[in-house]
Amino acid sequence: MNEEQKIIKTFFYPLANNKEALELKNDAAILLKKKKMIITTDMMIEGVHFDKSYDPEILARKLLRINLSDLAAMGASPYGYTLNLAIPKKNIGNWLKKFTYGLKLDGQNFGVKLFGGDLSVSSKIFLSATVLGIVGKTFHKNSKVSEGSEIYVGGNIGDAAIGLKILNKKIINSDKNHFLNKLFLPEPQINLGKSLNGIADFCTDISDGLINELEVVASNSKLKANIFESEIPLSVETLKILKKSKFKKKLLELILTGGEDYKLLFSIRKNKKKYLKNKSNKIKKIGFFSKGSGVEIYDINKKKINFKKKGFCHF
Repeated sequence: MNEEQKIIKTFFYPLANNKEALELKNDAAILLKKKKMIITTDMMIEGVHFDKSYDPEILARKLLRINLSDLAAMGASPYGYTLNLAIPKKNIGNWLKKFTYGLKLDGQNFGVKLFGGDLSVSSKIFLSATVLGIVGKTFHKNSKVSEGSEIYVGGNIGDAAIGLKILNKKIINSDKNHFLNKLFLPEPQINLGKSLNGIADFCTDISDGLINELEVVASNSKLKANIFESEIPLSVETLKILKKSKFKKKLLELILTGGEDYKLLFSIRKNKKKYLKNKSNKIKKIGFFSKGSGVEIYDINKKKINFKKKGFCHF
């Protein structure tokens, strides 16, 4: 048994305790479900998405959660995943022990099982997960939205972006742990995503910033998204910072473009609003679509706010 096989047996075999993984003895897994399935994939790269200071347990949990958030945006239930992992050899045993503990923890939390994957040595850490979900007759296809369709978010935004600033020591705040927790461990809104099937015009998760996500939808629909600053849901902790800040516009730009929120962003036609009742008390209407193009943000006095940034871009 070579070193790679020993690593797989020690750290990953315990996570693949299911018939479909075939005890990780094959180069592929077999899926036994005879239902419609959704597939999504995301990667995290050292130096781009995180640095060496990140706890391996947190990396594992976030990797799963950002993929699960994509399933939530499709209205799917989590099923299982494959994992590609490239890491340095130094201190590999201790790192993998923490990393696989994180996978085990959130694998149990969200009901996903490991089917297999690939493993390699690398000078930098590279993580990639491909997650499978199950859907029924309907799921979110993100077709064109309608004029007048009302725009909603599934909860507070901006905390994770502020958390990244705190992590990089660009903001000092007494509520540090709150913001870092939002950055490290986003909550995929799986139940909300499923409950919106057949109701929402479109549904996506806010990974690259609210304005950026809306730009895509508005462009595809040849409409304008109108968003009102006063309606943006913010946590108590963020409101404290905003109240004390001398650079409110810059902070608001961070909140609307920083990303990493992983809250669901969706729109619903007025005649379907009744179906939102009892979905979640965190859902907040923030605007609507109208004739025009792009995304417009309005302040309390209904004046347009112009920002330099729109959101995160990998290139």
